[in-house]
Amino acid sequence: MTPELLLGLASLEDAHDIFELVYSHPDPFLRQASLDQIQNWVNNGACWIIRDLKQGKIVGACNIKVPETDRCHPPEPAEFGGIFLHPDYRRLGISDALATLALSSYYWDTDPDSLSPIPLISHVHVDNQKPRSLLDRLGFLHVKTIKVPDDAPGFEHMPRDEHGQLFGDEFELPPERRVRLFRDMAELLSTGMVGEIPVQIAAALEMNPVELHRLASFLEGQ
Repeated sequence: MTPELLLGLASLEDAHDIFELVYSHPDPFLRQASLDQIQNWVNNGACWIIRDLKQGKIVGACNIKVPETDRCHPPEPAEFGGIFLHPDYRRLGISDALATLALSSYYWDTDPDSLSPIPLISHVHVDNQKPRSLLDRLGFLHVKTIKVPDDAPGFEHMPRDEHGQLFGDEFELPPERRVRLFRDMAELLSTGMVGEIPVQIAAALEMNPVELHRLASFLEGQ
């Protein structure tokens, strides 16, 4: 049976289901998070989901850690937390669609035509190969390998090297990649399809294909 999917921002009522989907199953490479943290992401508009409308359940989720800013300090990078999909919904292309929605929505809401946007990064355990193909398709580039501090919370269960140290690879999305993101988002809104799967998109306020193409053309010309 072909699923019918809704992609959009999570609501506070979704937080428990997101926790159960993503964090109730042990994963050696997934940083642990509490229900309170997920509720905070949702309240900050930083968590996106895929809902199977026929099944009435959440089948995918991702978040972007939005940096706090003030006039006295430069902003920290935003961080794309990757995608988690229910096993039955993998290899359908919908992880790319959810990532496109999340990333383009983040840029849409944070000065989308800026020539020097806040950096957007992602971290992956050095031994974790699964997320790398998605990051590559999205245009992320590897920039460095970092050592995770020993007292960093949420990493206690992750595999370490022979010296007991934990390392991760840091990726960054080049600002010029917004051109492709905005055009892909415009196509997703226009077609309402991911392959042969119908999708509904709950897009950011006033986001539409015409304006997305205008922004892409503006950035392309800079």
